[in-house]
Amino acid sequence: MVNDIRRRVNRLRNQMRNQNRSTAEIAVELRVQFGLSPLPAYRMALGLSQPEVVEQYRDQSPSAFMDQALLSRLEMFPALGSKPPLATHLITLASVYGTTPLSLLDPNSLDRLASHEREVLIRCNPGFADSPAFGSGTAVVPTVHVRPPVPGSLQEEIDMIARRALKFAAAVEGSNVGPEMLEQLRDEVTHVARLYPVTPLAHLMGSLAELQDVVFRLLEGRQRPAETADLFLLSGIVSGMLAKASHDLGNPHAAMTHARAAIVCAENAGHDGLRTWLRVLQSMIAYWSGSPHQAARFAEAGAEYAARTHSTAAVWLPSQTARVWGVLGHADRVREAIAQAVQAREQVEPDDLDHFGGIMTFTPQRQLYYGADAMVWLPGMERQAAAAASEAITAYEEADEGEQSFSDEAGARADLALARVHLRDLDGAAEALADVLTLPVEQRIGGIIVSTRRIHAALLDPAFRGGPLAADIQQQIEYFTGVPAQGALPPAQ
Repeated sequence: MVNDIRRRVNRLRNQMRNQNRSTAEIAVELRVQFGLSPLPAYRMALGLSQPEVVEQYRDQSPSAFMDQALLSRLEMFPALGSKPPLATHLITLASVYGTTPLSLLDPNSLDRLASHEREVLIRCNPGFADSPAFGSGTAVVPTVHVRPPVPGSLQEEIDMIARRALKFAAAVEGSNVGPEMLEQLRDEVTHVARLYPVTPLAHLMGSLAELQDVVFRLLEGRQRPAETADLFLLSGIVSGMLAKASHDLGNPHAAMTHARAAIVCAENAGHDGLRTWLRVLQSMIAYWSGSPHQAARFAEAGAEYAARTHSTAAVWLPSQTARVWGVLGHADRVREAIAQAVQAREQVEPDDLDHFGGIMTFTPQRQLYYGADAMVWLPGMERQAAAAASEAITAYEEADEGEQSFSDEAGARADLALARVHLRDLDGAAEALADVLTLPVEQRIGGIIVSTRRIHAALLDPAFRGGPLAADIQQQIEYFTGVPAQGALPPAQ
């Protein structure tokens, strides 16, 4: 009987895959035909056995307990003899299956969970990418669907630059520069780094692309060892900024390509501050792309380097880690990471990376914003999140020009609005969000778009259903996010 059901499941799954159906569609059909709950349906839709899921679960969350017996009891919920899943169980399984945590429970089962577990799941759900992938006994990695660039557009140019970075990284892993040239390059990199937080990307992409091309060409020549190390540092910084730019323009694939090329440069430069900065950047890209477990792994990969530097990158790492633990629903780890960031700030000794300024240094204002962004995920920490966000906004308003950042200030305002939504203060939320929704198209970068969409999702709560103010805020968000920063980019020449 069991083997017959297994054959029928496999036959249906293969049939639907051949029809180019998604994993979510296959899971729904399995539920209908075999009377399954969402949790085992998703596993079977991916062709995974329970032992394979247990192995992948342990890879995703090494410190958590999971075995086949526990997974079986979770999959039986809410039947007799089952075990109610914790939020952390479903969050990790969502990463394994490439979906969102709430996709793994039907509404009745969700209502049967302890109230705190249910609140964590609902709050954290928007932080996950609902991007299922097919699998057959292999690790399932969430994928991001990127629309192909329009021929001749700047988005196509971004992809072309990323391919150049990839070729360079491959070549490296397989005196044409003098002091004057190096000094000129440092000045140019410093100039762009300081412009980045306050300037729309439409005005920076050309400079970044040219800088990368110049530095890569020089590295492909011959220099003295000290000059080569300087060039690797500069090329790592430029490639890192291009990774950030690609992420801001909604292209995480190009962003990771640039980041990997930058890491090759950082390794050749032997620069722990840049190594740390780039691992945190990768974690940030994964965080905004809805892959928090991947974000956690990138942050963990940077810990070794952060321990060897006292630059502000060593503050950025625990601050980013706090955001990751927030979306994963771990309140204690959020508090611990925020405390680590405070301690790291007290020990800061700016290095040459910090001296470039701008996007290359992690300011106290940004640290406050990250704290708010971490706490806003967690039920019961709404007031602390609102306080941290308000403090960050005030700090940005009072900051010197060199420490301004339109994107991070907007992020803090969005977090304040989201915290107020959770506190049922819609008037306060609308007030906090007002300045964000007036940003020009060229400043509507990826993180700001995602932050406002979180508010839109929170307003779907039944408590706001039918309310005119909630509907008005949602409509404004829909209009705002309908034209992101890519829409302001000029066509490639």
